[in-house]
Amino acid sequence: MTTSSPTYWFFIRGLMRESAHWEDFPSKFELAFPNHKVVMLDLPGSGKNWKMNCPLTVAEMVESIRVQVKDHLKSERQLSGKTPHCFVLAISLGGMVALEWIQRFSNELNGGVFINISLSGINPFYQRLKPRAWIPLLNIVLTRDVQKREKKVLELTTSHFTIGEKSLKQRVMAYQNHPATKINFVRQLVAAYRFRPKLSQKTPPILLLNSLGDRLVDSACSSTLQSKLNWELKTHPTANHDLPLEDPQWVISRIQDWIKKQKL
Repeated sequence: MTTSSPTYWFFIRGLMRESAHWEDFPSKFELAFPNHKVVMLDLPGSGKNWKMNCPLTVAEMVESIRVQVKDHLKSERQLSGKTPHCFVLAISLGGMVALEWIQRFSNELNGGVFINISLSGINPFYQRLKPRAWIPLLNIVLTRDVQKREKKVLELTTSHFTIGEKSLKQRVMAYQNHPATKINFVRQLVAAYRFRPKLSQKTPPILLLNSLGDRLVDSACSSTLQSKLNWELKTHPTANHDLPLEDPQWVISRIQDWIKKQKL
């Protein structure tokens, strides 16, 4: 006997971010998409994978992600007897990993949504990480108090998100459960810097989302990709880097429109 298989969405966070940092976006996403299941994946060195040494290449990070995905889909195949449709939604460094995944193993994914992504060899370093973010980012790395550090992260990456005590306590607890190391921060940074993909239009459908108010990554990074590969691009006029926290409904609405347009 088979059951109706849900569509799977694999969510991947950015530099030294983990599943807990999505806040309530995954639950809002599932409410908006009936019979769609969100699975949050952690990069090597982050979240539940905090004990792992992060690889120094994005390609190796992809392999870690694919192992996690195979584990999730194994039970689904046993239950429904078929492989479900799968999509990836990723932000920043997670977007680089997702891009490498969808280009090298396009048969494993039906589409992807990349939020505020930037790539070496496509845009200069000062667009990939804005100069005015360098000192605040260094300050974050050097801050030992976890709650203060997380507050600084949110202040740098959001403009409209309400930074409440509940959110900060949840982030402190996440760190206590998964105390990611500064060494892995550096290793993830090196992997991101070294990543130079061989871009191809022969991929499943891809939607780019970016933010004009992004204080970390210049919105030109997504615009350049769109012009090179003709992928669909939607731009938020005011949001900061962490777009799913800034305006979750805008993100969801853009994806709904994209799915209808692509007939996915």
